[in-house]
Amino acid sequence: MRTIIMTTALLAAGLAGPALADDSDSRCAPSADGRTFAASAVSKGLEDLGYRVSRIKAEHGCYEVRAVNDSGFPIKAVYAQATGELVRARLR
Repeated sequence: MRTIIMTTALLAAGLAGPALADDSDSRCAPSADGRTFAASAVSKGLEDLGYRVSRIKAEHGCYEVRAVNDSGFPIKAVYAQATGELVRARLR
C-alpha cells in the first residue's frame, strides 16, 4: 500500500506540470551561479522512496531518470539539474 501511495504522489507531482516539456521549459534552465544538483542525490531520493534507478541521463538542463518501484511499475521522471526539482513523471 505504501508503494502505491508513493507512486501516486510522485506521478501527481510530475503531472502538475506540462505534459510535454521542451527545451524552453524554464524549470530546466541553468541556475544563475552555474551550480547543479547532483545526479546521485536524485537517485538516492528515488531509492529512498522504494525505486530502483536504472538510468540517469543529463540532457537539456534536466536529468531524465528511468526507474522501477518494488511492485514492478516502471516510471520515467525528469528533474531540473539546477534545483533537483521534479519537473514531470509518467509511467513508461
